Amino acid sequence: MNIYAKKNLIRRRIEHNYLDFKTSLRGVSRGKLFEMAARIAAVTEAYEFLTGWHDWDEESELDFYLLFRDPLTIITDAWESRRNENACDVEAALMDLSHTTGSTVAEYPLIEGVEDDIEYIGSDE
Repeated sequence: MNIYAKKNLIRRRIEHNYLDFKTSLRGVSRGKLFEMAARIAAVTEAYEFLTGWHDWDEESELDFYLLFRDPLTIITDAWESRRNENACDVEAALMDLSHTTGSTVAEYPLIEGVEDDIEYIGSDE
């Protein structure tokens, strides 16, 4: 798959992740939505950055995030963690994660069929 096809695939996957997130909010009470406001804002900001501003020019970054079913959640979680450390930068979180190893991303499900292709996720070596 060439880099342009990968860019389209990651954007479609992130759009699907965002739609799933919005769908999960249906039926949530107003009080609960208020409690979730920061998370809703973070997911929305990450989504807008990833689909509107980020160029996805590094193929290794694309390859990394295409391994996961829900890259939007992974990136949003990392960004929120950095926000709590006063580093509000989605792009920095994105880059940190795509160059990481170990338990940072081990809890996130991979797409089917890649488990044997990657050895570095889930290992701290």
